[in-house]
Amino acid sequence: MEVNYLNFMKEIKFALYAIKKNLQNSAELKTSFLMNVFGMAINNTAFIIIWVFFVKTVGVINGWTAADIIGLLGFTTICFGIVLSVGDGLRRLPDLVSSGSFDRFLLSPKNLLVRIATSSFGSSAVGDMIFGAVCLIFYGILIQATLYQVLLIIFLIIIATIIFLSLVIIIHSTSFLFTDSDQVTLGIFNFFLTPSLFNGGAFHGLMRVFFMFIVPSLLVGTIPVEIVRDVSVSKLILIIILSVFWFWLSIKIFNKCVKKYESSNFMTFGQ
Repeated sequence: MEVNYLNFMKEIKFALYAIKKNLQNSAELKTSFLMNVFGMAINNTAFIIIWVFFVKTVGVINGWTAADIIGLLGFTTICFGIVLSVGDGLRRLPDLVSSGSFDRFLLSPKNLLVRIATSSFGSSAVGDMIFGAVCLIFYGILIQATLYQVLLIIFLIIIATIIFLSLVIIIHSTSFLFTDSDQVTLGIFNFFLTPSLFNGGAFHGLMRVFFMFIVPSLLVGTIPVEIVRDVSVSKLILIIILSVFWFWLSIKIFNKCVKKYESSNFMTFGQ
């Protein structure tokens, strides 16, 4: 147990070091870095404008107000930003596998998944992270959140990020199963992400069950908002259990898919 704990702490320290170095490298080109960050934040603002006008035109849907939409976008974009900034290497996995560059990760003594995830930094996703944080602050103000609700928001950011990370790992693990997996992983990822950006009141019945348990899109934004809004203990327990399940499943699927990898063994001559 002590050995496992020491190995775990070493992996954490390595991940933090890699994230720090990636951030420093990205920040060297300050103008480009800031343009990526603010450009993405401005782009995301369009979602709020669209949904706020939608609610004003159509009206409240199953209790979902404009404030809830802001909270939804806050949870979803902050999860997207955290995972795909510090763990941008996961999104590049299809290219690594198809080009044969994945071989170098197999020789690393570090944890394979951690090494892949921290091999790249997504500067534009920092804009999503900032945008999400601002949305959640405004959401807390609009609903006049109590201290308990504020703590719930912070805790649910962690839980929702774990679920988002798990799905990113599962989706991009399919890179090992297809020859040209770029479009496949992108399509599956969009299928997961798109419902998480929609008005949560629109999901009910079988559709709600499907996007909670089969494709857990609603666990990233919709359910966290409902937990905070209604202070629902039962939904909080459910999302915690599901986050543990999806993270465990993602590790299992990744390890199983890695065994399918066959080195592309690319070689160049004359250079």
